[in-house]
Amino acid sequence: MSSDPFLRPAEAHDAPEIAPLILMAGGGVYEFLLGGLVPGAETVDMLVPGIAGRSGSFSHRQMVVAESAGRVIGVAHAHPTHWMRDADRSFIPADRIAHLAAFDSTQDWDSYFLSALAIAPDLRRQGLARHLLARVYDRARDGGYDRVTLHVWADNAAARALYAAEGFTEAAAAAIPWHPRLPHRGGSLLLRRPVPAA
Repeated sequence: MSSDPFLRPAEAHDAPEIAPLILMAGGGVYEFLLGGLVPGAETVDMLVPGIAGRSGSFSHRQMVVAESAGRVIGVAHAHPTHWMRDADRSFIPADRIAHLAAFDSTQDWDSYFLSALAIAPDLRRQGLARHLLARVYDRARDGGYDRVTLHVWADNAAARALYAAEGFTEAAAAAIPWHPRLPHRGGSLLLRRPVPAA
């Protein structure tokens, strides 16, 4: 990777550039949960206000971005896992929440959760993901957490290889049923790794 890309805390004005990356990292989750809830609104646009906001687990304040030539080219979104217990889901149809219930049933609630890691497709395989992960480990350590967890789709071979190389191991499996808007086979895997020493 060249020295040009640099990492920094995300800012509210980054939200329109971050949203497509978060959508990509979700592998269909956000489309499944939010699709059609607001007539005429694209799912990616529905993510922007939350990212731009200053509070909650989905805020830009829980994100680190990679920037190059004024363009956001990568993002890592992570926060204490237990924050998701208090997230407001009242606006999401109950059947959609129930479909993804296995996510919650497998969470390690005392860990630091990597919710999303995404790099622009044209800039992958240059080491940028590992640099973003290093920032996540720093934040976890600073918060007093000894482990980081994440969910990855079982059929996402590239992501699983990256996380395996980073020292993540399988901790649990979430049996997420196949759905036309959530076209994954094999459900999701909860991966875990200790936070490395400073």
